[in-house]
Amino acid sequence: MKTSSTIHALLFASVATVSLATSPLLCAQMATPDPDQGTKAPDSTADKNSATTGSSTTTTPGADKTTSKDTTTSLDKNPSAVNTGSAEKSATKDPTGTTDLGTSTTSNKSTKMSDKEFLLTAAQGGMTEVQLGKLAQEKGSSADVKQFGSHMDMDHSKANAELKTVATKEGVTIPTTLDAKHQAMVDRMSKLSGAAFDRAYVHAMVKDHEKTAAEFRKASTSAQDPDVKNFAASTLPTIENHLSDIKSIQSKLP
Repeated sequence: MKTSSTIHALLFASVATVSLATSPLLCAQMATPDPDQGTKAPDSTADKNSATTGSSTTTTPGADKTTSKDTTTSLDKNPSAVNTGSAEKSATKDPTGTTDLGTSTTSNKSTKMSDKEFLLTAAQGGMTEVQLGKLAQEKGSSADVKQFGSHMDMDHSKANAELKTVATKEGVTIPTTLDAKHQAMVDRMSKLSGAAFDRAYVHAMVKDHEKTAAEFRKASTSAQDPDVKNFAASTLPTIENHLSDIKSIQSKLP
């Protein structure tokens, strides 16, 4: 009986001890905040701050855009900027007309050079015709070729003298020797004789007179100097007759 009471006392003490030990733990758990709730609160605050920041960022470019637009509009409407542009445009145009006079002078100079070039070209061609005409009389085998060469010698010698007079008035110095291109042609022809010379000479004369007739025809209407124009116009019929004669001779060649 005494032993049973002792056992009951020990059990009661154990239960009490466990209860006392457990109660602080429960209190501590109740006092400790929920970790999920603690995490959610900062996230919510951060989201709000982020939303606020994003709103601020969105507003800032708008403000910059407005400022840029206002600045551009202000510059466009700036009277001083417009006046400066007008002043620059006015400075570009010469109110005295000096620019037009300069252009006119340049145009006249270019035209004078065109007349000069015609005279120099005609001089080279005329001297070449004279030398080839002499070769035709010496090396040609056909009577027609020899006679045509004689006409070239006389007619172009006369035309060359007239050209020199016109060139002197124009202040253009006419060369007394052939340039490399025309001299090479004379040298090649001088190495031929007989029928070979006739064929080469006639072919060259047709080609050269077609070109020369076109040049003289153009100068007779477009030359600026009256003397140059008259020289071209008066010499053109002779050149055209030469072209007609040499084509007739060409048609008779074997």
